[in-house]
Amino acid sequence: MIKFKNISLKNIYNSKTFKLIIIFSCLYFIYNYFHNNREIAQIIKNINYNYISIILIFTIIFIFLYAHLIYVTLKEICFLNLKKKKWLLIYFNSQYLSSIPFFGIFYRAVQLKKFDLNYDKFVGVYFLINWFFLFITLFLISIESIFFLKTKYLFDSHISIFFMTSSVIIFIVPIFFSILFKKFFHNSQFLNNYFISRFNKLINLILSSLYNKKFLKKFILLVLLIHIIEFLILTQLVTTINEKIIFQESYIIFIGNILIDIVNFIPQNLIISEIGLGIITDKMNYNFELGILIKLYLRFIIFFASVFLAIIYNIYILIIEKEK
Repeated sequence: MIKFKNISLKNIYNSKTFKLIIIFSCLYFIYNYFHNNREIAQIIKNINYNYISIILIFTIIFIFLYAHLIYVTLKEICFLNLKKKKWLLIYFNSQYLSSIPFFGIFYRAVQLKKFDLNYDKFVGVYFLINWFFLFITLFLISIESIFFLKTKYLFDSHISIFFMTSSVIIFIVPIFFSILFKKFFHNSQFLNNYFISRFNKLINLILSSLYNKKFLKKFILLVLLIHIIEFLILTQLVTTINEKIIFQESYIIFIGNILIDIVNFIPQNLIISEIGLGIITDKMNYNFELGILIKLYLRFIIFFASVFLAIIYNIYILIIEKEK
């Protein structure tokens, strides 16, 4: 911990001043977001407000569920001694800080290091979450597509086969190579190598999680709930922009959004996601701009809900501390 006389970074992070800075900077980012994204302001002006409150409620639930998903992983896999109230404060603040590339994830890593979660394990936890999340999501899509995409085929097979095969491959390949790695480097002197030893810890984390039934049950349930809520958010959001889009088309946009964001080449897949959805809507005989607007609108809703939660939760913590 870096100290300057009697002041430490820990005291700064826990101070009321820091929480007030978070609150006012959230308000500034709201203003700056609207100022730099006039397309969003135009969308908000023309949207169907019968849906907006429902979308915001679903988005807040979505953020809470994802926060709980990470918390369950930290508690059940890493056995982190971290209270839920403290974790939510870290998560909500990091969500809003994510509006600046890399700030959110760095803030989260630094905060969790205070609870003995080193950076190696932090990376391992996020790899584990993304791996499980992707596998389960593709499995769910494969089942849904049987009912929602009955006439869609890929390589002369129903598209559900493609999603199911992808899900199985994504699940099996890391396990296969993990077991192969353990056998090859068993009691090997190479395990003393800096990079190999850390990769070995990541593999141990992956393999140990597979035997933790309590963790798996909670994780699968949370991913299922997140998937349903995310689907409701996107379909309702699409309806607010263009009520002529039918359910099946909304579902294709939903799948497209997930698949495009699977691999993040740049922070939050900025521009890439917008172009990707634009191509999808263009292929569906809507204009290219519709896909861009949908993604911009989705980013704004998540951003607004994240900032709102960060403000409310920091005020809540300040009130609690004042009462103490």
